[in-house]
Amino acid sequence: MNEVGQIRVREDDSNSAEGMSKVLCGICRRQFSRYTCPGCNVSYCNLTCFRSEAHYQCSETFYRKEIQTSIETKSSKTHEERQKMLELLKRLEEQTQEEDSSLLRDQDGSDSDSSDLVSRFSGVDISSASSDELLRLMTKEEIDKFFNALRDPTSQLAQKLLSSEELQSVRQEPWWEASLEGSPNSSGSMRYGSKPALMEFPLKLVKSQASSPSLIYNVCAVLVAYAFATRHLSVSPLSSTENDASDEAEARRIISQAVPFLVARRSQVLYSTLSSAVTDVWSRFDPGTMSAESLSALLLDSSIIARPRLVVATSSDNSLLSDHRSVTLLAALSDLSGLFAPRSVGVPSHIQMKLKFYAAQVLSTSQPVLRALANELQDYAQVLKAEARSVMGNPSLQGKNLDASQPKPAPKPDITTSG
Repeated sequence: MNEVGQIRVREDDSNSAEGMSKVLCGICRRQFSRYTCPGCNVSYCNLTCFRSEAHYQCSETFYRKEIQTSIETKSSKTHEERQKMLELLKRLEEQTQEEDSSLLRDQDGSDSDSSDLVSRFSGVDISSASSDELLRLMTKEEIDKFFNALRDPTSQLAQKLLSSEELQSVRQEPWWEASLEGSPNSSGSMRYGSKPALMEFPLKLVKSQASSPSLIYNVCAVLVAYAFATRHLSVSPLSSTENDASDEAEARRIISQAVPFLVARRSQVLYSTLSSAVTDVWSRFDPGTMSAESLSALLLDSSIIARPRLVVATSSDNSLLSDHRSVTLLAALSDLSGLFAPRSVGVPSHIQMKLKFYAAQVLSTSQPVLRALANELQDYAQVLKAEARSVMGNPSLQGKNLDASQPKPAPKPDITTSG
């Protein structure tokens, strides 16, 4: 008997058959039905629909029952035919068991992967192991997943990692955010760095700044690089004596790469607009490390640092600079001065001298100008954030890397002279 003949179908009399011809197939819903399944009574049009995945449970049971019945009742079959039928039935059983096992593996996959990862790292001291040692214990899929999270700190995985209780216990927030909470270093579970000590500012240097070209946008570029180094390394302040030597070296590398005019002995960089300063700094970060949304966050940091306080300064004397309206900005420049302090005590480096010059420029700039600068930084951050969200919300751009918008280094940014 062929396969079609093995399917027991019930054909109605001519009257009912005529009515059934007007009923659509209950499986494909495209053709008129011609048969009725003896198991579930669904109307179907042909053998393909009967054996389809949508009808799989019923058709499989029917086939299995037919084979079993055929083996038990038809004694006239040869031994070879009976053996083939038994083998077919066995294959059906094995296929069903394999599919059930596959479903169980899919459900338990995440648990087993986690257990495997734990077992691989069971004898490793993560705090002292090198990055190469840790990467060797990870699979290629785990490494790719990890670095994708690093490249996109706004992703769901990155946010989940950053919000873990273990990381929160050792994570140190930037010192300039402590004042926003109203209670430095003691706001819930947050840990803030201590405010850097202020460097000395010679009064004669402050007075001589009145007629000098404005370096205010150069200072903005320095703040963006400073905020990135602080957040990237989770070290605050950067000049703390408790920091690891490797973190200090990496912080100096980041700053030197992002704002080379700060470390160059004879620099003539002078930004004339905020846009030129931000674009130039953005182009100097390592490719793929700075998305538009990440840069927006750094500009907000710079805005917080640059915004003058409402406390009125009573004196320009060094001993009272802690009450100056721009004390946050002066503290950031002081932190950088400490980071680039030379090994020889008492001999300031050319970078420290340049930072003092920038600090003197800040002290010589009127408070309304500095407040307007902070607002400009904040507005620029909002624009970048809106652009990043519009890209993410555009279906045609979904899946594309926002870091592609990172500008290429310009041979000569929008610069004039000096600096």
